[in-house]
Amino acid sequence: MKKISVLSLMFTLLLIVGCSKDDSNDNGDSPSGIPGNNLNLGASAEDLLGNDIFQNLEVEVVYPDGFQPQAQSLENLKSFIQTRTFKTNVNITQRQIAAPSDAPFSIEEIREIEANNRTAFNDDSTIKVFVFFANGNSANDEGNQFTLGTAYQNTSMVIYQKTIQETTSGLTAPTIVDVETTVLKHEFAHLLGLVDVGTPLQSDHKDPESDGHCITEGCLMRAQAEFASGMIGMLEQGETPNLDAACIADLQANGGR
Repeated sequence: MKKISVLSLMFTLLLIVGCSKDDSNDNGDSPSGIPGNNLNLGASAEDLLGNDIFQNLEVEVVYPDGFQPQAQSLENLKSFIQTRTFKTNVNITQRQIAAPSDAPFSIEEIREIEANNRTAFNDDSTIKVFVFFANGNSANDEGNQFTLGTAYQNTSMVIYQKTIQETTSGLTAPTIVDVETTVLKHEFAHLLGLVDVGTPLQSDHKDPESDGHCITEGCLMRAQAEFASGMIGMLEQGETPNLDAACIADLQANGGR
């Protein structure tokens, strides 16, 4: 997941990236033998990266009224998937759903929202990912630390769109496209098994103090970034962080590009 801290007069953004601890589920594959959509985080990393079992990838995006992601952010996610996987076709669909209540949301509540709204499940040739753009904050928020997104199952993630909207409204804030893109790419990279969450390490670049994250400065999978430098510096300049060479090597060794 990603966390931010908003401080001072002019809107300073500190992005702290963490992984979900709520990523386990006991349900297995479907009776037909097709890998299921409710497995542990990272369980489908190789299936998402390669082209042997699933040739196609579909991302089902759902959102309540007023919380639709920017079209450019989804296009950036699609480009990221095409760059790092061998999928023949990548398709992203969007639809509006009724606004869930009871925010802030726990991961258990997010799972329930998924169960009530997800319509796309793996079939013989297509692996399918569910993304919920939430109309509320995370129940894990504490003080001025706010969660931006969480990958919580093998093909499931939540983006806390209300939080993103609130934290990109200042005059000097990074653009909503840049923040959405960074969160989407980071969480999807967790689905791809980074860092050492289903995709094995090829070198020693795992952060010993933050599970699932990279120690390389400026990498998309960094757990922390400094004020006005690193990831946030790039966001403020209209650029978004990318995977470093070590993370790319991990993906390539597990069947990706």
